[in-house]
Amino acid sequence: GGACTAMMLTVAIALFPFVLPSSLDPASSLTLWDSTSSEHTLLIMLGIVGVLMPVNIGYTLWVYRVVRGRVSAEQVRQHGHSLY
Repeated sequence: GGACTAMMLTVAIALFPFVLPSSLDPASSLTLWDSTSSEHTLLIMLGIVGVLMPVNIGYTLWVYRVVRGRVSAEQVRQHGHSLY
């Protein structure tokens, strides 16, 4: 894992500030500053994430609580493989 991380960091440092270099025209390359969103867009996304991330975490915790525990062979024989 560390070797993969080091390799990716080496590539990122070598390409900085280019995210997508153009082989045809260097002026057409996508730089780090050209690829970012505007401040207004980032603030909107922060609000959306601030509302939806707790919902997502809550739902995930609820699902883990509902399906926790081991399933035994006896439970499968008793209840079958479906709800119907």
